[in-house]
Amino acid sequence: MKFLRTLTELTAFLEQHRLELGCLADTSFLYALSYQDDRLYSRANDVSDILAETNIPIYTNVIGRVEFIDLIFRKQITFGAIELFATLSTNSTHRDVYNLLKNIRDQDTAHRRDCQSFKISEGRLKDLRTAIENAVGPLNWRQFCGQYAGSKLFSEWQIIEQELGLNFIEILEGQVAPFFKEPVTWSDMVQVMSDQGIRAPDAMIANLFAKSKFKLLVTGDKDFEACFSNSLHTQEDQAILFL
Repeated sequence: MKFLRTLTELTAFLEQHRLELGCLADTSFLYALSYQDDRLYSRANDVSDILAETNIPIYTNVIGRVEFIDLIFRKQITFGAIELFATLSTNSTHRDVYNLLKNIRDQDTAHRRDCQSFKISEGRLKDLRTAIENAVGPLNWRQFCGQYAGSKLFSEWQIIEQELGLNFIEILEGQVAPFFKEPVTWSDMVQVMSDQGIRAPDAMIANLFAKSKFKLLVTGDKDFEACFSNSLHTQEDQAILFL
């Protein structure tokens, strides 16, 4: 297992190894490719350009796809909250909504100042829904989502996936597929979670990579270094590129 940290190291690795199957990507890489306000946007696109030049397709798993569309949704709702705040006055009768939207706007501003991408958390999303429902009724929450996500969510998600040329791995419990050298099981993923102390989506990607024939994983998550340095068995010709 090799850990790559520069574009030069990536290029050298690709010159030494043929990646007929493509490479595996986690959600942090996909998100960084998609939004210019992400701190890794420029670097992620440089990596994407190198992969495209060498005709290496990008794969992720179904859970990664779910995570990815959830991030797109929360990003759209964040944009919507900021746009809605701009229409309200300081004399708004719905102070809870006003204060919550202002906080979202302020956090987005602070993150941009630090060259970081901001999207509301799951908890803040629920807070926003509750505040809008209490202020103007449940129907208006649906109107809010319809205006700022709605058909836009499907369109943006589809366009991004097509632009990135994403491919998806689906494998049934315990079965062997062309991308894997041994069966992938749920219990092994759970074991990775408990041994390494990482979330299920990350453990799933780690388990997939360890059991796969993929030679390259691209990620923005440094936790994978400790994960694979500890106990996960991989091939000598496999590498992880950290953005």
